[in-house]
Amino acid sequence: MDDLTNGEADSGVSGLGVAAVARRLGVAPSTLRTWDRQYGVGPTGGGPGRYHRYSPADLARLETMQQMISAGAPPAEAARAALDAPRGPDPEPESHSAADSPGALDASAAEHGTSQATRIESLADAAMALDELVMTEIVESALRHEGVAPAWEQVMAPVLVDIGRKHAATGKYVEVEHLLSAVVSRCLVGVTRPQEIFLAGQVRSPVVLACAPDEEHTLPILVLAAALAETGAARLMLGARVPASALEAAIDRTAAHTVFVWSQTSETGEPSWLTDLLARHPAPQVVVGGPGWDRDRLPPEVNFVPSMAAALQALRGTAPH
Repeated sequence: MDDLTNGEADSGVSGLGVAAVARRLGVAPSTLRTWDRQYGVGPTGGGPGRYHRYSPADLARLETMQQMISAGAPPAEAARAALDAPRGPDPEPESHSAADSPGALDASAAEHGTSQATRIESLADAAMALDELVMTEIVESALRHEGVAPAWEQVMAPVLVDIGRKHAATGKYVEVEHLLSAVVSRCLVGVTRPQEIFLAGQVRSPVVLACAPDEEHTLPILVLAAALAETGAARLMLGARVPASALEAAIDRTAAHTVFVWSQTSETGEPSWLTDLLARHPAPQVVVGGPGWDRDRLPPEVNFVPSMAAALQALRGTAPH
């Protein structure tokens, strides 16, 4: 059954609520609210209390706007075109089909892949349009509803990878990649609450997250920090370009049991310095990830993880709560 009124009881007023329209279009409800607030493409029908409902004509305008954005138009331009389009009379409301009933779980599951692809497309379109507000709405919604790891793997990472491919092929879109990375970083920091490592004179032995010396790509360790925060695990994120001596000092001061180090490029993936971490007493578990590492030269005690999911499994398996 469609949630036509954001959880309010349906008073018999025709039209669709924001949640139902969002599912129909395959976008986040927050995106629809942004389009309404920023561009004026919103519901015009009546509704109970403070809620308004989308008429068929409203839905048609949204579909026009979405199609234009998918074709490469900036959201503001697409909104103007949708609002200026001739508006005919609203057709009769559609009767609820079997797909709208509570028993249509199989149909909803079948549509999940399409909705996911549409959300990726919406984020990519917003990124190409440099629409920071819409990008933020989509990323925040994904984090809130899916959780950190699924939102990263299923929404954010595919778009970033695609933009990287576009840049590699054309030499363009650096500004797009930088802005989307900044948006994702801010959103991840927003869901990663600070924590107290030193409690009542005792240290909560954390997972230390760091970039290799001279490595500046911090997004992967931001994702790991946010995902660990969801579980309440103790973690300490040191950020970019962490010298080996600084990482060793952090291990000593926090009694860290596990260290994760990221290398994005071959220039930062020389692994010989990791042996000094392993020589400490007690030696922490050392986990590394990223395409920059020279895997043939990694010490045998070092655990290389090939994916974000594998990294989380390794770190969650060792992180005390």
